[in-house]
Amino acid sequence: MYGNVGVGWAYNNPQQIVSVDNVLERKNATTGQYDTVFTAQNASQTTWHIVDSNANALNDSVKYRLLATVRTSSDTYYIVDSAITMLPTVYNVQNQSQYAYISWNAPYLTGVTYEVFRKMPNTIWTQIGTTQQTNYQDTIRSSICSDTIYYKIRVLHSYPNLTLMMHSLSAPSGAWFTDPNPTTPCTLDVVTVDIATQDIVLSWQASPDPDIMGYFICQGSPCMALDTVWGQNNTTYTCTTRSSDSINSFRIYAFDSCFSASALTDPYNNIVLGMNARHCTRDIDFSWNEYINMPGNVAQYTLYLKYDNAPFRAVANEPATSRGLTYTIPAGVRQVKAYIEASNPGNAKRAQSNVKIFDMMTVDTADFIYTLGVSVDEPGEALELKILTDTHFAATGYNLYRRSDVGSFQRVRQIPPSANPVIDIVDNDVDLSAHRYSYFVSVWDECELLEKMSKRVSQIYATLSSDNGVNTISWNPYDGEGNLLGYNLLQKTESEPSWQSIANTQSCSVTDNTAQYGRVWYRVEAEYTNPENGRRCTALSQIVEYHGQPTVWLPNVFTPKRDNNNRFLPKTMFVKTEGYAMRIYNRFGLLVFETTDINQSWDGKYKGKLVPSGCYVYMIHYIGDDNYSQILTGTVTVLK
Repeated sequence: MYGNVGVGWAYNNPQQIVSVDNVLERKNATTGQYDTVFTAQNASQTTWHIVDSNANALNDSVKYRLLATVRTSSDTYYIVDSAITMLPTVYNVQNQSQYAYISWNAPYLTGVTYEVFRKMPNTIWTQIGTTQQTNYQDTIRSSICSDTIYYKIRVLHSYPNLTLMMHSLSAPSGAWFTDPNPTTPCTLDVVTVDIATQDIVLSWQASPDPDIMGYFICQGSPCMALDTVWGQNNTTYTCTTRSSDSINSFRIYAFDSCFSASALTDPYNNIVLGMNARHCTRDIDFSWNEYINMPGNVAQYTLYLKYDNAPFRAVANEPATSRGLTYTIPAGVRQVKAYIEASNPGNAKRAQSNVKIFDMMTVDTADFIYTLGVSVDEPGEALELKILTDTHFAATGYNLYRRSDVGSFQRVRQIPPSANPVIDIVDNDVDLSAHRYSYFVSVWDECELLEKMSKRVSQIYATLSSDNGVNTISWNPYDGEGNLLGYNLLQKTESEPSWQSIANTQSCSVTDNTAQYGRVWYRVEAEYTNPENGRRCTALSQIVEYHGQPTVWLPNVFTPKRDNNNRFLPKTMFVKTEGYAMRIYNRFGLLVFETTDINQSWDGKYKGKLVPSGCYVYMIHYIGDDNYSQILTGTVTVLK
């Protein structure tokens, strides 16, 4: 970059050289004569490199010649050689920043390849191409904003009979470049609303210019700066500073690396949906503003509704000229969410509005409705419920909902209104031996739009488990209205047929260690308070029954010839002596022993002789004290 020139040369067959006289001269641009730059004598040095700091290679091509007298052991010869520095010239092609034309003088070489280097502002030198011509056209793919681009040329030299490679490098030369072209605008896409966050989201198609740095967002009229989006391909923007419940007009313009701005796009705006419910009807009037400048124009508007916890679904399509519609909400829906969508199916563009929410509330409704505890009646065949209602509300009736086990609730009865705040209900359509039931009651508001529901309540369902005559009774917690006072475990037996309380507890499990053999019945009584007057109320579970289970224990091996374990005799509990029979067969199906005496054992003999060792099949028939008949089969091993 300072105009210094490096000049180098070399000699062949250095082993034969005795002495060398070197004279390097530079041509004087003023006189046209050669001035001596360097002289030296050195027979042992055959390669030279000289830096000429007085040359002015930045402004002109500099010509050198070498005068050398070489003496060998057998001869003296003279060398005259010359070289010229390369000086490139750079200028714009048609004064456009995208192209540069570089030309240079040839350094007295033919058939060589030139390497072209470029230095952009704030970058390092980079090779950009090669050519065998003395000119080169460079395409600049990034915009240069009023600055200089430098170029230099390099050519490599190889010398015959020398393992030496040298290069010639030109002086750097540059030209002033700028960006005279206007920035190409971006293309509008859509402005929509994120359904989940209710933020306005803008999108557009990127400007095709290769040096786009980003986009400016402005809003309103006049269009006031709102934000900047950096990056050519970042073509979406989420606006969190403007409400989607208001109409907002947006415009966008692109800017390049020179911060030259494009023209503004046409304005485009978000859609704002309005809702107005008609009193004591299920009709809602929807209205919206026109969506403008959609690519390909708006083809239709689609209304989407969401009922309670269900997903959004399309319920109506309206033409592009429509600005509103009336829609009837189905019965039973408590809350409605809605948005409108402008679309052009031909180009798959969608623009959504804000989400509006409407609770199907009414002027007058019941302040409360309670379902008190569910109780099993005395015979254990039906369920009894008490409903506590708000008599200040002129209800047209009540709905009773029921489910069995974990199924879905179904409406099973409509109950007429009553002046009595407590309504008694008996549900006979139940199977208490197979299912557990839950209930709730509801009442509609004065417009029959919103259904007020009581708390769900389940019957108390008792279960019984027994271990060696110790019975454990468990049940689900009381979940009705009011405050729980506690539980009573009731019991009756064959000898004491009236219900007696044997335990009072706050837990949901009681162990009965006094259970006798025979039939015993249990049920659970929950005590709770009426939430309106604090009076004591009760709810009974179904009846569970216990009776002793007949049991038979059998050995799986015995040894007839030894003192211990020499007989096969089942041990029984709760088994009747009548109806008992035991038969034993060998592996061929031959009956080797039988008895109907529950106390008689098999000594391992058949017709007075011990049977062979092995596996034998037994079949035992017995009747338990519960009068159930059972047959046991299995195998026993005889070991001698």
